[in-house]
Amino acid sequence: MKLTVNIRTGILSALILCICACKKNYLDRKPSDLITEEEVFKNIENAERFVNTTYQSLPNIFQTGWPLSSATDETNQAIDNSSADAGNFNTGSMSPSNFPLSWQWEEYYGKIRACNIFLKNYDKVPNDPNYPDRRSRLKGEILLLRAFYYFQLVVRWGNVPLLQQVENPFDNPEGIYFKRNSIEEVLGAVIKDLDEATVLLPPTYAERPGNWGRASRVIALSLKGRALLYFASPLYNPANDQSRWTRAANACKAALDSALTNGYTLNDNYGEIFTQYFNKEVIWSRPAPGAFGDGGIDREMNPRGANGYGNVNPIQELVDDYEMKNTGLPITDPASGYNPQRPYEGRDPRFYATILYPGCVWKGRPLNPNSDDAPRPGQNATNYWPRKYLLEGVNLFSSTGATDRKWVLIRTAELYLNYAEAQNEVAGPGADVLGALNAVRGRAGIPAVTSGTKESLRERIRHERRIELALEAHRFWDVRRWKIAEVTDNREIHGVTITGSGNVTYSYPVVEKRVFDPKRAYWLPVPQAEMDKVSGRNPEFVQNPGW
Repeated sequence: MKLTVNIRTGILSALILCICACKKNYLDRKPSDLITEEEVFKNIENAERFVNTTYQSLPNIFQTGWPLSSATDETNQAIDNSSADAGNFNTGSMSPSNFPLSWQWEEYYGKIRACNIFLKNYDKVPNDPNYPDRRSRLKGEILLLRAFYYFQLVVRWGNVPLLQQVENPFDNPEGIYFKRNSIEEVLGAVIKDLDEATVLLPPTYAERPGNWGRASRVIALSLKGRALLYFASPLYNPANDQSRWTRAANACKAALDSALTNGYTLNDNYGEIFTQYFNKEVIWSRPAPGAFGDGGIDREMNPRGANGYGNVNPIQELVDDYEMKNTGLPITDPASGYNPQRPYEGRDPRFYATILYPGCVWKGRPLNPNSDDAPRPGQNATNYWPRKYLLEGVNLFSSTGATDRKWVLIRTAELYLNYAEAQNEVAGPGADVLGALNAVRGRAGIPAVTSGTKESLRERIRHERRIELALEAHRFWDVRRWKIAEVTDNREIHGVTITGSGNVTYSYPVVEKRVFDPKRAYWLPVPQAEMDKVSGRNPEFVQNPGW
């Protein structure tokens, strides 16, 4: 891997320009007279601005939400067959030269380089006499962010180069080439960074609300639990090493305990988690995109009758997986109480907070895919729309009624489910596993799970993640780490068609036939541009199998 292109050597200059733009006394400089690296780090205000820029590549609803939910068994992008977002995944037409997410290789390594630059210069950063912990907090943030970006690389590509020092390719005119380190080596470095960050970071920013969104101790513990859960999962742990599950369970329990101790409890109202700017469940989040215009969260996801584009459509398979509220049973169980002539009645309350369906009242009128809410010509729609993250009071005709929302990165319900999954693999059914699972189900208002085998509880926990975390960019990675994507993402997916009025008839047409090749698709291909740089020069840097 030649770093002259891949890991952007110009990042410090770009960050310095950003810092200069924020600092008045640098505005009088000539355009070519940039602030030096020494000046950046000898001033703690500049150092913090540098840290701020390393947050810029955290996932948002564009990078992870819509594309990835439509590249797994959650949604269908109504335009995805002509879009690079999800179509290449679903049709199997990906290649190392053309695939979604390829840009993230360079993006994340760029931010890792920024983290390494900060750590190299950390000794130059002065203390803030008015905020004694500020300097160490900044180091903790950088360590957490470096860990986060490396984790993103691992879940996409598996073995990746591990770079923990600032490497300058200009020192070597032939370029710098690295091998791909093992997943175990990279995740070992991730955990080491998170452990060190945990000591340096405050538990929360309750006393300094202006620092909302910054890395905290609870976030560090949560990311450690998530990383170790992945490392114990079948894709990463084919031999089912039980010590990995034990380590994951301990880390997930520590994260959950820390969250609860610091006030991150389950929010009483599930739907409000995604529409309130602040609530007690969200541990880490980023600002969601605005409501209006192309790419606006409400514009993209609302039905057409509400002046939305209707571009993101939940699929029938997700709809069918919501249990019946009163019985807690799947609709395929004869004892569930499901009525196929009234398919949307009596379902898990999270269904109504997550999905808009034909006949439901939205913005004062019933949704009708045969009339105002019909897809536009050429749109391959399922006739379902997302509800999660949308505000009913937004008026897309007058561009009014919008308030700021967050894109959730970590919340307490995930921590419960992480712990339930890991602990079940360690010890099987027990009060701790059932308690964690039922805390999430209880908030939703559906019956508790009271017994089961390790195998049956494994399926219940996986199902609960599918429902609780729907459309939050977990499912795409979950089905891969569990190695079930060859089933979930390798089949026909369906929508709904409504015929008649009054006693209507429901039919479920095929929307798309999706393919997933288990011989290669569990990992993304290394971008071809990267392979070209090392071709014939570094035999240790090889393409992922099957690509």
